[in-house]
Amino acid sequence: MKTDNKKILVADDDPLVRKLLSKLLTFYGYDVECVNNGKEAIALIETGSYDILITDYLMPEMNGIELIKKVRDIKKSLAIIGMSSSEEEKGFLAAGANLFIAKPFSPYALKNRIEEIYLT
Repeated sequence: MKTDNKKILVADDDPLVRKLLSKLLTFYGYDVECVNNGKEAIALIETGSYDILITDYLMPEMNGIELIKKVRDIKKSLAIIGMSSSEEEKGFLAAGANLFIAKPFSPYALKNRIEEIYLT
């Protein structure tokens, strides 16, 4: 799968998770940008161009479900992957996420979920 120019925005308040996802997704060939919370994500989505948003649930300022709802108001076509504990899956999907991945996840599971976005 060709990933040229595919941009992913990661919203997660955990600096270790951001660093891990940034390194992993960069290794897979994506252009990655990371933010600490939903408000920072909205600011970048309004001014930038992203192919996928990966968002955690529990973040300061705005949780992942609130973020997804706001994103759906401004960029309906942006693909969104929610990531959190499995009990949050229904909330993410109801808010408008395309896919969900439960934490903890393997690098291959994440790669497969991202590829699903491009195959649908």
